[in-house]
Amino acid sequence: MLTKYSWLAACLALALSLIGCGGDNKSAAPEAKNVFILARGSDAQKLDPADVDDGESVNTLAQVCEGLLRFKPGTLELEPWLAESFESSADGLTHTFKIRPGVTFHDGTPLTARTAAFSFQRQLDPSHPAHLPTASFVYWNYLYNDVEAVEVVDEMTLRFRLKQPNASILYSLAIFSAWLISPNTPVAEIPMRPIGTGPYQFDRWEKDQAVLLRRNPNYWGEPAHFERVILRAVPENTVRRLELEAGGVDAVDGLQPAEAIALADNPQFRLYRGPGMNVGYLSIQTENPKFADTDIRRALAMAIDREALVKLALDGAGVPASYPIPPGFLGEPKDAEPPFKYDPAAAKAILAQHPEFLKEPIVISTLTDSRPYFPDPQRVASMIRSDWEAVGLTVEIKSRDFKSHLQTLRNGDYECGLIGWVGDNGDTDNFLATFFHSRGTVKGSANNFAFYKNPQMDALLDEARRVSDPVARAKLYNEALAVWSQDLPIIPLVHAEQMVLMRSEVEGFVLSPTGNIFLGPVEWSAER
Repeated sequence: MLTKYSWLAACLALALSLIGCGGDNKSAAPEAKNVFILARGSDAQKLDPADVDDGESVNTLAQVCEGLLRFKPGTLELEPWLAESFESSADGLTHTFKIRPGVTFHDGTPLTARTAAFSFQRQLDPSHPAHLPTASFVYWNYLYNDVEAVEVVDEMTLRFRLKQPNASILYSLAIFSAWLISPNTPVAEIPMRPIGTGPYQFDRWEKDQAVLLRRNPNYWGEPAHFERVILRAVPENTVRRLELEAGGVDAVDGLQPAEAIALADNPQFRLYRGPGMNVGYLSIQTENPKFADTDIRRALAMAIDREALVKLALDGAGVPASYPIPPGFLGEPKDAEPPFKYDPAAAKAILAQHPEFLKEPIVISTLTDSRPYFPDPQRVASMIRSDWEAVGLTVEIKSRDFKSHLQTLRNGDYECGLIGWVGDNGDTDNFLATFFHSRGTVKGSANNFAFYKNPQMDALLDEARRVSDPVARAKLYNEALAVWSQDLPIIPLVHAEQMVLMRSEVEGFVLSPTGNIFLGPVEWSAER
C-alpha cells in the first residue's frame, strides 16, 4: 500500500507527465510556473455544450467556449459577450444579436452570424447533420423549446424567433448550453473535442484522470495567463486536500466544508465562499406503486432531520431547504409555515396506518462522488437511513459513481435517490420546470427524476414562463409550490454554500453565483 507521501509523489509525477514536464528538474520548474492545476471530485462526462448537465463538464467547457451573452462576473446581471449588442422586440417574440467582429474559433473559423447559428440550429433541427443521435439535448428541450427559428439576418446579425414570449430566454442564452462551437468540428468528435472561442483551447483528455488545456494564442480578449491548465479528477476529498497542501495542485473544489474552512486559516490558501444557488434533495420515483400515496411521501419527509444534515453533513456551511428553490427566489412563500417540519412522531403515526409499507426495505440510491450540494453524499444517505430506521423503516443504501447514478435516475431505475441541482440562469423556472414539468420524464434523458406528472403543475409552469411581469410570475410560482407541497415528489434537504479553495498567490478569480469556475482571468500575483 502507498503511504500518504508516496501516493502524493505519484500524483505529482502524473501531473508533470501530463504537461510534458517529465525529465530533469531544471526544465520542469519554469514550465510548472506557467501551469495551473485544479483538482475536482469527478472527471468530465462529455464535452459538447449542448449535451452536458454536470458541473465538471461545464467547468471544463467554461475555459474553452463562450456564448452570445454572459453573466457579469460575480453577478446574475446580463451583458454581451460574443455578441457586442442585443435587442428584443416589444412583444418578446424576437431577439436580435450583433455578432462581435474579429473573433475566431480555435480552428481558425471566423465567428459570423452563420457560424454562430450552427450551435443552435443543430439542437433545433433533428435533421441537422450535427444533431447527434447519441445526444439528449435536454436543455434545448426544456429551456429553449419556445424557439421557432434561429435566423441569419446578415453576415454579423443573428435573430431568434419565438413561438410565444419566454421571460427567461435571454438568461438561458447566457448559460453553457448556449455556448458556441465551431461548425467545422468533425461531427464524430463533437462530444469529446470542443472547439470554441475561449481563452484556453482543448488539448487532450486522459479519461478519469485529467483534461488538458492550452492557452489560445489568438484570443480576442485579454490573453490567458497560463500556458496550460490541467483539470484533474481526484475523487477523494482528503486526497484533494493533501495534494493542495503538498503543492501538487493550485486549487480544489468539493472539499468537505470543515476541511476547507480549516485550511482558510493558513495564509498559504484563500477560501472563496458564498451562498450556493443550489438545492440537494431526495427524489422519489412516483411511478413506483410503493410510493403512490402522498401520505407516505410526507411521512418520509417529516422523518428527516434537515437541521442535522446541515450541521453534520455540511459542517454548518449551508441552510436547511424548505422549498425546492434557493432562498429569495421569485415565488418563494413569504411569512408562511414550511410545508413540512421534522416530526418523527407524526411520521411514525402516518406509517403505522400503512403496515404494508413497513414490510419491505426502502432502497436509497446515492453517489460516491462529492457534489456542490452534497460534499459527502454517502454521509447524507447514512443519516437519512438512521432517521428512517428511527420511525420503523428498514433501509438499504446503494452507492454508484456519479455517472452511473445519474443514468440510474434518468432511467427511473430506483426507489429514492439523492441528487441535487445547481441553478444555471438565476430563474425559478430553471428549478421548478427541471424538477416537475412532465416534458422532463423521457426515460434515458429525464431531468424530472421523480417522473412526476401533474397537468396543473405543467399549466402553471408554462404560464409563468410566458408572463414577463415579476409580480404575476411570483404568484404563479407560489401556486406551483403549493401543488408541489401537496404531492411531494421530491424532498428538499439542504442549500449548501459554494466553496473553492486556491493558493493565496492566485489573483483574478471571481466566485460565480452559478457555480461555474472561469479560469481565464486567473493569474499568479506579482509577489509569487
